[in-house]
Amino acid sequence: MLDDREYMRSPDYGLNPWRSVTVTLLIINVVVFVAQLLFARTFAWDDYFGLSYAGLHRGYVWQLLTFQFLHGGLLHLVLNSIGIFTFGLAVEQFLGPKRFLQLYLISGVVGGVVHVLGGLVLPQHFGVIVQGDYRLYIPVVGASAGLFGLIAAFATMFPERNLTVLLFFVFPVTVSAKVLLGVSAGISILGVIIDKGNVAHGAHAGGMLGGWLMLRYFARRPAYESREEPEPVADPEKLETDFVSKEVDPILEKISKHGIQ
Repeated sequence: MLDDREYMRSPDYGLNPWRSVTVTLLIINVVVFVAQLLFARTFAWDDYFGLSYAGLHRGYVWQLLTFQFLHGGLLHLVLNSIGIFTFGLAVEQFLGPKRFLQLYLISGVVGGVVHVLGGLVLPQHFGVIVQGDYRLYIPVVGASAGLFGLIAAFATMFPERNLTVLLFFVFPVTVSAKVLLGVSAGISILGVIIDKGNVAHGAHAGGMLGGWLMLRYFARRPAYESREEPEPVADPEKLETDFVSKEVDPILEKISKHGIQ
C-alpha cells in the first residue's frame, strides 16, 4: 500500500491540531456561515459564490473554490465539520499542511467540475430544474466534495484502519476505511442514478476521484526537497591534468636533469 512506500513518507510535522490547516478550514467555514446568516437578505451568496453552470458561464470562475465554504444550513455545516475534523487531521499529519490543503481544495474543484458537467448531460440528476427548453441551475454549496476527497485519501493511505460511523445517524457500526470508501462511492453513484433531490452526489463522487488523483500525483514527487547543496561533480579530464602536473611532471623533470638513477 502507499503508506509503506518510501516515496510517500514525509517527515514528522509534529501536528498541533489547534494550529492545523484542518481546524483553520473549519473556522473559516463557521465564519462564512455566520456571515451568510447575517447578510442573507442583503446579499445573494449562492448566486455569486455557489457553484452552477450559469455562474461559470457568466465568468464567475471563482465559484469552483468559494462554493466549498458555503453551507445550506446548520446541520449541513455540522456534518461536514465532523467529517473534515475526523479525516483531515490524519491526512494532514501524513501529507503535511501544504499538500493537505492542495488535496482538499483540488478535490473540491474536481467534484465541482463533475457536478457541473453532469448537469449538462443529465440535468435532472444534478440539481437542474428542467421545464421544456428552460433550465434553472440550482447552485451547489458545501464542503462535501473536499470532505470526500479526504475520505478517499484516508482510505487509500490507511485501508485497514477501523472507523466507527453512525448508520442512519443512529446506529454505531465499525468498518474499515476501505469498506467506508467503497460504500461512499456506491452511494454517490446510486445517488446520481436514482436520487433527484438536492444532494450533490456527483460532487461527492468527483471529490473522491480528486483525492485519489492527488495522492497518485504526490506519490510521483518527493515529499520535500533537500536544502543541502549538491556536491559538484568532478571533471575527469581536469582530475587527470591535475594529477599529471602535480605528481608525474616533477618525476620526469628529475629524470631529465639527473638521469634514470
